[in-house]
This record gives sequence, C-alpha cells and structure tokens, in this order.
Amino acid sequence: MKAAIEKEPDIIALPNIAERRQVHLINPHACSGKHTAMAKRLAESTGGEIVMSEHGGFAEEYAAELFTKDRFAHLVVYGGDGTVCEAVNGIMKSGNNHTASFSVIPVGSGNDFSAYANDGGMFKKAELVPLDICRANDRFFINMLNIGFDCSVVYRTLRYKKNPLIRGKMKYIAGVVGELVNKKPISVKITMDRGDELDTSVLLTACANGRFCGGGFCAAPLADMMDGLMDVLVVKDISRREFISMVGDYKNGTYIESDGTMKKKFEDILMYRRCREYRVSGIERYCIDGELIEPDDGTVAVSCIKNGIWFAAL
Repeated sequence: MKAAIEKEPDIIALPNIAERRQVHLINPHACSGKHTAMAKRLAESTGGEIVMSEHGGFAEEYAAELFTKDRFAHLVVYGGDGTVCEAVNGIMKSGNNHTASFSVIPVGSGNDFSAYANDGGMFKKAELVPLDICRANDRFFINMLNIGFDCSVVYRTLRYKKNPLIRGKMKYIAGVVGELVNKKPISVKITMDRGDELDTSVLLTACANGRFCGGGFCAAPLADMMDGLMDVLVVKDISRREFISMVGDYKNGTYIESDGTMKKKFEDILMYRRCREYRVSGIERYCIDGELIEPDDGTVAVSCIKNGIWFAAL
C-alpha cells in the first residue's frame, strides 16, 4: 500500500467529470504539509478552484455548502482518511450525494480508503463509479468502523501525536504495542440482519466497506464497495500469544480464503460475516475512518446504503 502519492497524477481531463466544476480541497496539515506545493500545482493544472482547509471540520462544512449550491461539482480531496471522512459527511449532508462526485489524492498519515479505491485496481482510473456508503448512528463512513483493540489503538495514537519524540508511522506502532501490553477485551452484544447474534467478550470487531485499516492492515479482505453489503469481522477474546500468532494473517488478510472459508486454525477465534445492518451495544467508543466517537447510550447501529455516493479513482 502506498502511504502517499509517489508521482503527480494526470487529472487535467478526467473522463465523465472534465465538464464539471472542479474544486481542489487541500488539507495543509496532512503529512505535515510537505505535499501542499505539489497539490497546488496539480490543482492549478486543471483550471479548477483551490480551497485550503482552515480547521478541523472544514472539509465537511465546505463540501456541504459546495454541493448544496452546485450539485454536479466534483471535489478533489488532498488528505488522508480523516479528511475523506469529513468530505463524505459534507456530501451526504448536502442531500445531493446522487449527483455530487469526489476523488482522493492520498497525502495523509492514514490512506486506507485510497489503498482500495485508488490503488486496488478495482476501478478504471478517472471514471465515475457509484460506491456504497455506511451510516453509523448519525455519521457516515466510506471505509471502516472499528471497535475494541483497533479503535483503542487510534485513541492511543492520537494521544501520541502530542509527543514530538514519536513521529510518523511510529505513532501507530507505539499505539499497537501500548494496547497489546494493556490488552482489555470488551463485553458486547452484536446483532446482524442475517440473524447472527453474539453476546460475549471480544478483542475487536470491525464493520467494513473497504478492506484496509490502520495504515495497511487488510482487516476485511473480501470487502467490496459495490455489493451493497458490509463485511463484519469479530475477533474473540484471545491471549496475547494467540493474538501475536495471528497478526501476520490479520495484516495480510490471509486468515480467510477467497471463497469465504475461514482457515481452520482461526475457526474458533474469528467470525466473518456479510450483512446490511449491524448493531453493537456495550461500547465506550468506536472509530469511523479515523474519527473517534463516544455514543451516549453505548450503542452504534450501522446500515449500508448501496450506490450511495459517486467516486472517481486517480
């Protein structure tokens, strides 16, 4: 997976969107701003407008306003998963998600959505495709929702951002190590529309539209952003030794076969299902595309909206 773009993509004349109003939204804080000059050159080459994100939440506010006024505009987002999450929520908030469109140039510290949507070879470059989108309570996500271990790693990583001695991906690695040392399973009740119900202690559970999380972990290797379904992974409460032994397969997405058959050594500790609705109660927090949320009632209800938003891969 590419952590960020390695060369400047040609976005001067994108099929299907070349006649649209193009707006290039740049997060100057992504990757410490080192890609800002490059992003400006790309934006200027299209003849489109350039907008600089001014603060946290700006991308959401701007996207909502943009697509309320111009429902056929195309937004090119320069940033990571957090900026994408903001932009997607703004598009949905505008109510014009069936005409609005967006692309992503991955220059953030976490680019898991782009790893699938841009780099996965799933979509023809520069052509608009309708992607599924998921709603978690009153927020939307396009990549993945995490609860338990993965979510706690994000929480810990955000705290490490204040430490100047821990830089780049080392923040996430430090978060993983910290959570492993302080491993705390959570007691949850999980229900899905297909009749699955689990009331037990788990290490983590993920609800996926895309395949990657945590900077390249292939947590949901069978996920498809166009099938109208969410892929749910549940890792039961296991020992540190068991967890360490499965990390390689979890990172590479090799714990399950391409036909959906769980590898025998993981049958007793992992569960993988597809569903349209997913509900988890008994939680302190959950994470959607890097955004931490603490639900008042300890519950998150998730649903999949098929063909909910237009996207063009770059």
